[in-house]
Amino acid sequence: MEFIYKFDYVLVGLMQVVGFFVQGTTGFGCTVIAAAVTNGLLGTTMGVPYGTAITIPFLYYLAIKGRQDISWKDLAKIVLLCAPGILAGQYLFYQISPQLAKILIGAMVTVIAVMNLHKYVVKPLIMKEVNVEEAADTLPRRIFRYGCLILGGIVHGAFNIGGPLITVYTLEAVQDKKKFRNTMTMLWVVLNSWNLFNQHQNGAFTAELNSALLIGLPLAGIGFFFGMRFLEKINREQFLRIVYVVLLLIGLNMLLSNIPWTADAKIMTMVGSAIVLGGYAISVFKKRQLNTVKLAN
Repeated sequence: MEFIYKFDYVLVGLMQVVGFFVQGTTGFGCTVIAAAVTNGLLGTTMGVPYGTAITIPFLYYLAIKGRQDISWKDLAKIVLLCAPGILAGQYLFYQISPQLAKILIGAMVTVIAVMNLHKYVVKPLIMKEVNVEEAADTLPRRIFRYGCLILGGIVHGAFNIGGPLITVYTLEAVQDKKKFRNTMTMLWVVLNSWNLFNQHQNGAFTAELNSALLIGLPLAGIGFFFGMRFLEKINREQFLRIVYVVLLLIGLNMLLSNIPWTADAKIMTMVGSAIVLGGYAISVFKKRQLNTVKLAN
């Protein structure tokens, strides 16, 4: 095999250290986190199969190593409910604008992440609220959870961006942090193996791509190893905070990078965001003062 060296391959590989640290901790996120650098330097024709192929060794390693900590029941539900959606999504690919889909999914994931960061970060750490009880698993919550899963299958089949919505379902369904990570890992084994096969059949694996992978894989391994070690040192609350921060970054990137911005829209969005965030901050710190007085008495 001909080996081709480019410094861009090293830069892309260094980005995998960050992406695979998150992957080793949470079970998802490496491809999306590194996508801007990967696709920016390699181009989407090479960057997309690069993102698929570089995950495969680590996904199979973690799936085999953690096979005892996979929620097979939930994995079966995910695959069964996603499969019809993926087939439907392949049809909808020709009917819906990818840009519109990314805006809508990005907005939805951002809202979900913000709500849960308020619950798991702002309330206990800033507002000093104690004994925040988990809400009961009501029918509307189950409908929402399964709705995210079905919709995730559809948009994954259409635009390969269903991961964040599938993650929302799995977070609700699988409470144990290791089972969550390993269940998500097994899901990506299935989906990415299928994608890899299709990309190989389409001739994506050139000498340039193979060379970039040879440089990137050892660097990805470093991030993955430290991510796995980090998971052992955090509790469920810390794990959820990390997952929802990752989801927030993914959602915001998907949303903001696809909106057709004008100068006026940017200004209005910045002013509106500043007003909303300012009001939210005032409300949070007022609540913090009340809770601090309660705890002192």
